[in-house]
Amino acid sequence: MRRSRQPLVMLTLSALFSFAACAVITVNVYFPEKDVKSAYKSLEEELLQQTPQKEKETAPAQSPTSDLRHGRQSILTVIRTWRMALVTEAWAQDDLSRRITQEIKGYPEVIAAYKGIGQRLARMNQLRDQGLVGEGKDGKAVLRANPPQVGEAEVALLQEENRDREVVINGMARAILKLTKQEGTSANLARVRTEAADTFASIRRDAAHQGWWIQLPNGSWNRK
Repeated sequence: MRRSRQPLVMLTLSALFSFAACAVITVNVYFPEKDVKSAYKSLEEELLQQTPQKEKETAPAQSPTSDLRHGRQSILTVIRTWRMALVTEAWAQDDLSRRITQEIKGYPEVIAAYKGIGQRLARMNQLRDQGLVGEGKDGKAVLRANPPQVGEAEVALLQEENRDREVVINGMARAILKLTKQEGTSANLARVRTEAADTFASIRRDAAHQGWWIQLPNGSWNRK
């Protein structure tokens, strides 16, 4: 009778080991939400700028004494800037959000996607102001109206917007896996991508203007 129990015991142990292995895979996926949100914001501040900086106006001629004083001030400014740059660089070595930002800036397709988003930003804002487009919980722009309120041009614009958003979110997921030294398996990428999309959507909700349609994580739609 004792021998007949051995296959059952072995089968039970095997099942327990299999369950434990699956649990490790799930727990092992790390998503630094705070750093990812900071990286998204940094990238948008830098890459979505539409208005070029105005050229500095020519200053009126100054006296030699004024020039000398200005020269001393300029030297002090350079020294302060240099010191701050050294401190900032030291901080960046341990700052995951900065490393994520720098990593993504090395992905040409993501840079191109951000430029595309920036180029259509004004038109997208008009559609959101009119209540025709809302911000979805998955990070996508969602059409809130039906023809004839929107035409083929608006639908095509929305498709281009969402393609670029997909590129940005996928790039973020790749960067996170690489910098947190996690395996780049399809399962890990899928999990991190979902969280990257959720974080991207939360930034879109935070940045939404008053009166824009936003979709909450539970799926409900509200005007901000």
